[in-house]
Amino acid sequence: MQETIINMHNAIIKLGGGERGVREDGGIYNSTLKLLNHQSKNQRNPTSIGAFIINEFAKRHYFVDGNKRTAYAIAKIFMLINKCHLRIEYREATQFMLDVAEYNSKLTYEDIKKWLDENCITIGDKDVENYLNKVFVGLTLGAEDDNKNN
Repeated sequence: MQETIINMHNAIIKLGGGERGVREDGGIYNSTLKLLNHQSKNQRNPTSIGAFIINEFAKRHYFVDGNKRTAYAIAKIFMLINKCHLRIEYREATQFMLDVAEYNSKLTYEDIKKWLDENCITIGDKDVENYLNKVFVGLTLGAEDDNKNN
């Protein structure tokens, strides 16, 4: 899982710009283990999983660059796998992600979860693959092509 997160980060940097590199490999390992534990306890609550990911990866700055983009992408993918579609595009989420990652941010896990609850919809099994494909295409192209009303 840790290697997948690092590879996703590297792809985001390659496509979107910025400096590649891991600042804290042990931190990524620790957060990955905490994520898997949180996911096992919250399988029926995808926005809880997404909030955990954003809180953990956007605030901790494990990478040289692209921490917020990586946190957003990981959260979106984990939530999609758990049948929850984050309808907001990264461009629209940028200010929120900046606020989360700000030094001594006042935004809590609960604030992040509330934001996700407001911006997510439940999707069916047949839609999961479709939305995952859109996310991967969006990451590849550097921008998502999601329709907020879907």
